[in-house]
Amino acid sequence: MGAGPRSIIGVDSSGNKAGDRIIAHASAIYRKKNNNWERVSSDNYTTEEAPFLESGLQKPATERLLSTLNTITTSIPYTSSKTAQKVVQQELERSVTRINGRLARLQDGYPFAGGPNKGEYLVFAQSIADITQRNQVKMIPLITSGSTENIDLLRTGNATIALAPADIALMAYNGTGPFEGHGPFAELRTLGSLYPELAHIIVRQDSEIKIIDLKGKKISLGPAGSGGRTTIEQILAAHGLYAHKDYKVIDAPFTNSLQQLNKEEIDAVTQIIGVPATPIRAAMTQSNLRILPLEPLAVKRLIQNNPALLSLNIAGGTYSNQSKRIPTVGTAALMLTTSELTIAEAENMANAVYNAGQYLLAAGSAQGAQVSVTTSKICLTVPIHPGADEALRKMAHTALPRAVLPRKIQKQSISNN
Repeated sequence: MGAGPRSIIGVDSSGNKAGDRIIAHASAIYRKKNNNWERVSSDNYTTEEAPFLESGLQKPATERLLSTLNTITTSIPYTSSKTAQKVVQQELERSVTRINGRLARLQDGYPFAGGPNKGEYLVFAQSIADITQRNQVKMIPLITSGSTENIDLLRTGNATIALAPADIALMAYNGTGPFEGHGPFAELRTLGSLYPELAHIIVRQDSEIKIIDLKGKKISLGPAGSGGRTTIEQILAAHGLYAHKDYKVIDAPFTNSLQQLNKEEIDAVTQIIGVPATPIRAAMTQSNLRILPLEPLAVKRLIQNNPALLSLNIAGGTYSNQSKRIPTVGTAALMLTTSELTIAEAENMANAVYNAGQYLLAAGSAQGAQVSVTTSKICLTVPIHPGADEALRKMAHTALPRAVLPRKIQKQSISNN
């Protein structure tokens, strides 16, 4: 009703608690006219807008909001307080930035950090972009070196969305591993879990070695600085093999490494990737290669020490000459963004992605069929964006009954509180 700072009693500068009594003294002026009382607005304040008589509708929301802003910025308490002036200025600057950013994204599209050319991540990003464009969500897939660069692009604002494994996202959020020099990425958010990514350790078919027998061998861990490399090093360490001490590290892209393995120039190739992985499927069809199973005790140690890893299996028949299931570990591919994305944008994007269904597979992504609302919150290692959380909650409520997840997997989701 127009109470000023001096007419409010009971506000504690250190913060009020439930049950505190706060009294606000204010006044309203009325004038008697034709035997009726009508309210008189004091200076710098306006009465609530009545609906238009012609249509019964109120003024457009933008006009009413701008009128409210004008009331705030010209009010006596505001102009008499430098602190209030600073608060209003900061909030207005933030609002203008968010409005401009959202309008630009609406017009130009959302830069989507995918992965290397012809890689699984880029193919998935292109499939998503193809599907979501039909739902008026324009995404621009970007060719990158992989998950580490994807997160760096998010941090610098050069990408709005990105793909990365859950374990790499956790490192970025905490500022560890390849992101140690950057510090924690507290603004990092996820739109949901997409599909599982499993660790593959590939050797030649004619060799009868186990993982422990790779001691002293040449092992490709991927390009230097790649995100999955840290996880592969942890997997090998769980088997007693340490980089540069027990084996020689080969820095090479995955597809090049498969060629080197086939030519017997190196002894093993490693990769964490969704299944069925197109480059692995092609290589195993054309060459005599096989995938090594992880030792049970090593798997147990890995999932105990790393909350982003799950005990998984590569199903029998996934690749050529692979009839039996292969025990391994894996994580989830996450669709990432930042807290700068508005709630409405995140909700719209999650709806577009998780309603895509089998269209993703038809659009060219072998992993597309695995994207589901029922698994959208598995292995969330960074906070979920509240807009995506709301969208997934609504979709789960209207979808088929949700599958019961193992307790150890359910505990691996981080709350957005």
